[in-house]
Amino acid sequence: MSDQEHATTVPGGPTWYSDAADYWKNVEPTVDGMLGGFANLDDRDAADSIAFIDPLVRDGTIDVTAAACDCGAGIGRVTKSFLSHHFTHVDLVEQDTHFINTAKQDPVLNQGLVRHFINVGLQNFDPQEHGLKYGLVWCQWVLGHLTDGDLVTFFQRVLTVCPIIGIKENMASGHAGDFEVDLQDSSVTRSERAWRRIFKAAGVTVIKEKWQTGWPKALYNGLFRQLHVE
Repeated sequence: MSDQEHATTVPGGPTWYSDAADYWKNVEPTVDGMLGGFANLDDRDAADSIAFIDPLVRDGTIDVTAAACDCGAGIGRVTKSFLSHHFTHVDLVEQDTHFINTAKQDPVLNQGLVRHFINVGLQNFDPQEHGLKYGLVWCQWVLGHLTDGDLVTFFQRVLTVCPIIGIKENMASGHAGDFEVDLQDSSVTRSERAWRRIFKAAGVTVIKEKWQTGWPKALYNGLFRQLHVE
């Protein structure tokens, strides 16, 4: 991350979300753009995600007869490489218009896989307004753009329509505080302590977690979590 500060700037402020939107407007709508120049990690990322939810699908914890929701979906990379392995229908939620438009032109996504393309930021996404229910809501490398307060209310809204939220996010060490702020893209990388505090405030419980494997040492190590209502 560039322009990063260790717990010296509190996430939020009047331009927090607009600054993030401006950043992503200039990112190429490709797999390489979605992965910050690491398109070669797409297969490894998807393989670990598939293996992570497999047991929860087999034991019925995750209902794959319902649709999934891909939050912060970008061009639909995660839906294509991961969610499509288990789900027949997926909704894409993405605030960036040029990402959504790219996804709409993808023949794989448009052969009945994607049910709805929802062009909205997660801070404003309310699935109840759209009459939607899900078997899994998956959030990957996007929740760092939400302030703590908006993240808590996002979880609470989602849990009214889906019992399981999958989270795959980077983790700060916590040595320099509860979060690290990236001023370039208006995002925050939270520590374990910060995540636990948010989970408690939202009324959710961790039922499974696992570190991403096979990741270059220079990158943050993503942590999978599955949450459900307490």
